[in-house]
Amino acid sequence: MNFGISHAAIIISILALLFTVFSFWWMNLRKGKIRVGVPRSYAAKGGGDTVLLIEVPLVFFNDGATPIIIQNLRLIFPDEKSETKPLTFVATVNKLGTDEGRTFASQFPVRGREALKLICEFQRTPGNLIFEEKQYLVKLQAVIDDKDNWETICSFPLNVTMHALMTINERFITHDNWSEYSTWTIG
Repeated sequence: MNFGISHAAIIISILALLFTVFSFWWMNLRKGKIRVGVPRSYAAKGGGDTVLLIEVPLVFFNDGATPIIIQNLRLIFPDEKSETKPLTFVATVNKLGTDEGRTFASQFPVRGREALKLICEFQRTPGNLIFEEKQYLVKLQAVIDDKDNWETICSFPLNVTMHALMTINERFITHDNWSEYSTWTIG
C-alpha cells in the first residue's frame, strides 16, 4: 500500500513542478503577438502629384509576456493601383491633425501585456490617390523584432464619407472613421 502512495506522491510532485515551470514561462517568457485596434478617427489629405498624408491613432497591444520591438511601419491600400508603393511611416504626433509634438519615426517597444497608443503619420510622394466617397481597405504592416520581412498586423477600413469628401483632397483635417461602422464589410 505504501508503494501506491509513493507513486501517487511522485506523480503529483512532477505535475506540480511541470505546472510551475509552465506558469513561469507563460507569465514571464512567452513571446506574444501584436494586436492593433481599428482607428476611431483619422486625418488625411489626398494627393495626386503632391504628398498623400494620413495620420491614424493606433493602439498596439502585446498579448505576450516579453516586449516586442516594432522596427518600422507602413500603410498599404491593396485595392488601389498604387499598392506597389506603400505609405511610409515618417513621424508620430501628440495631437491628431496637427504638428504638435511631432517626432521623426523610430522603432518603439510594446511591453508585455501592455497597450501603447501612438498617432502615426504616413506619407507617399507622389500621392497617386485622390479620395472618392467610399470605404478603403488599409493594411498596416510592420517589421517586428529582428526580422527582415513585412507582416500585416492589422487591416481596417478608412471611411471617406460625402462629408469628408468636401475637404479631404484639399486640406489636412481630421475625419470620423466610425460614422459608417455599421456598413463595414472588412473582417
